[in-house]
Amino acid sequence: MKSFIGKFGAAALLGLCVFSFAWSQGQGAAGGGAAPAQGQVQPGTPAAAPVPQVSKEELDAYNKFVVDVKAAGDARQKVNLGEAFIIAYPNSMYAGTVHGQLAMNYLSVNEVDKMIAAGEKALASDPNNVDVLPLMAFALPRRNGTTVQQLDAAMNYARRAINLLSTMPTPAGLDEATFAKLKNEKLAQCRSGMGTAYFKAGKYDEAVNELAQAVKLDPNPDPVDYYVLGLSNDRSSHFQDAIAAFDKCAGIPGSLQANCRNLSVETKRKAANSLEAPR
Repeated sequence: MKSFIGKFGAAALLGLCVFSFAWSQGQGAAGGGAAPAQGQVQPGTPAAAPVPQVSKEELDAYNKFVVDVKAAGDARQKVNLGEAFIIAYPNSMYAGTVHGQLAMNYLSVNEVDKMIAAGEKALASDPNNVDVLPLMAFALPRRNGTTVQQLDAAMNYARRAINLLSTMPTPAGLDEATFAKLKNEKLAQCRSGMGTAYFKAGKYDEAVNELAQAVKLDPNPDPVDYYVLGLSNDRSSHFQDAIAAFDKCAGIPGSLQANCRNLSVETKRKAANSLEAPR
């Protein structure tokens, strides 16, 4: 089976790192803004928990990193900035945040193994990072050679993110419409990851359920989701739904377009000579 890379890249991730840290740790360093003042307790942190001591040099370096990342022209520049910070401050209190940014930018430059490693480090620092959880859920099942353990991990990441997203209020600085759009994009990543994991496990009905939600939630549905949705419907003998999914995939410019067009034709032939399974 071909690699399910799909719409990895900056366009797919645009806006997806806007608000997770505002939920988990407030709008301080982890929110992508300036680092908190020395000794200041971050919003959301229990009053009795002191902020770890950070040298002025590290604080200045992190604040410079935030500014430079916002000004960077492309994902490769952002990767270079993140890697340089981690080399200089491997044990920084901000390392988890930087690893989270690295995960997203590694994905943008299609360095998936590095993305997964960075995502795991980000989640070790903050298990409830609602930017990285959907990303990991989305990316892990799409790799070639994914293990059963990795598929299980992706499912767990997706479920945790869905639970967090279902209860989190609108972050400061975001209007309701923007928040709803961003949240649906993240939920679509989760459902996509779960659907692909179910597909690879041979659980086609479950895959259909998740992928149908993914394409409904995503304002710009991923052609890979339509492709796997079509395959899942075909393998569960829901031929008409498979044809509809392949046709949607074929209507989106990209590397899957011709393949999906051919699969639609093949499935129509199959449907003419096969029984449609009931829903």
